[in-house]
Amino acid sequence: MLNINQQPHIETTFRTSITPSTPTLRGDYVQLSDWDVVMFKSYTPILLFYTNPEDNPDFMNTQKLMDALADVLVDFYPLAGRLVDIGQGRDAINCNDAGILFQEAKYHDTLEEFQANGYLPNKLDYHRLFPIHFYTKYHDPLVAIQVTRFTDGGVAMGIMLLHKIADKYSQCLFLEAWCKKARGVAYNKATFDRRLVAVPPKSVEVTDEVLDYYRDEHWTTGEDHVAASIAANDGRIIHQDQPKYARTSPKGPIPLKSVVLEFYSDGLHQCKRDAHTEEMIKNKIWLSTKDALLAMLFRAIVRSRDLSPDQAVKMVMGINGRSKMKGLDFYFGNWMVTRAVSLTKQEVKKTRLVDTAISFRQQMTSLKASLFHGISKLYTIHQDMTVHYLCYQPNSSTHLTASDASTLPYWQLDFGYGDPDRVRGYITAGGNGCLVLFGRNDHNKGAMYDVQVQMDTESMRRFVDDPDVIKYTRQILY
Repeated sequence: MLNINQQPHIETTFRTSITPSTPTLRGDYVQLSDWDVVMFKSYTPILLFYTNPEDNPDFMNTQKLMDALADVLVDFYPLAGRLVDIGQGRDAINCNDAGILFQEAKYHDTLEEFQANGYLPNKLDYHRLFPIHFYTKYHDPLVAIQVTRFTDGGVAMGIMLLHKIADKYSQCLFLEAWCKKARGVAYNKATFDRRLVAVPPKSVEVTDEVLDYYRDEHWTTGEDHVAASIAANDGRIIHQDQPKYARTSPKGPIPLKSVVLEFYSDGLHQCKRDAHTEEMIKNKIWLSTKDALLAMLFRAIVRSRDLSPDQAVKMVMGINGRSKMKGLDFYFGNWMVTRAVSLTKQEVKKTRLVDTAISFRQQMTSLKASLFHGISKLYTIHQDMTVHYLCYQPNSSTHLTASDASTLPYWQLDFGYGDPDRVRGYITAGGNGCLVLFGRNDHNKGAMYDVQVQMDTESMRRFVDDPDVIKYTRQILY
């Protein structure tokens, strides 16, 4: 019998909107770039876990967090606005100071217990660690934040930022500014100037590479798009507006499981050495540790999939375009392009780790700024942006989405109470086949990376038993 007096496991205690501390009402709109427009209206989630080992009663003080947030929004004022439909498939940000959502909650358990289990999604109620999940209407916030307090004083901070307005690099620029403001430290201000990503006049050609990339990465709307969507997702219908958030149902995705792989320096060094031939070592031709690690993980995932030997699996990884162009370090928006590496079980069997690592490195380093501008020029051919739609296959056994978040300083986001203990992504929203690489800061204890992986349960069972995963991983957290 249900006890109606029983407390919910997570209890919301406070909810408000944070607006800029100085009104920024300018009556203007911030236009979205073509690269923003083709993104989904879905939130990019991140979770930061902060332990409170000294039992500080004022740990992660609410007023301090809110005051710093209000102050930093003066410089990041478009984040306090709302999207508006301006026609022809385009949106813009109405800079109306409506505010971002800020919420607090209590978790009726200790953070220490979840820390011991690696902060796994199946151990924590990730769903309620965020104040919002779906973007459904134009008055929904562009940013939403929840501070969840545990009974031992620890804190989880869940952040949602709308992908339509920013990629993860911009998200981290904002979060870094917020935490520096809380510490009274100078921070980098973002620029929302879309001219920085405009196509250079009379200097861009639509090359074969651009056309091939566009055909591979984009679908157009209409019946052909629907048919392609169904085919790409093994016959399961995925709604085009929210493909990331499809739940298990008779015609939906199959049950998924998440694990966290902990990689320490010893296993990574061995993996890197095995990804080189003796001749490469002799001639000092080096691949990076991450090239070797991601190649090893990709090969293990291909082996784990229930596919025919000649069925290709594609690993898709986002690359930060700011690294290819000058003057974009503090540009706020979307400026990423994906690169893909394909591999079959048969190829894995016939090749070595070094071959996959070299192929991966070649594909990731071949990106040029001309690709961005060429695609932008294609966009301008059709001013009505409703014809453009990014291809995303969240529940296909032949599609693996990989994200390297270790290059971003999430683990340095100190609001004046110390760095976060761990960073996690809410990849239960990412479908069957997601891999996120997070950096670790364990004060020279040897731990370097956490890799969060999500797949269907049968593929996951084979993956964790893979000889290479066992060989190089220090610990697998289930």
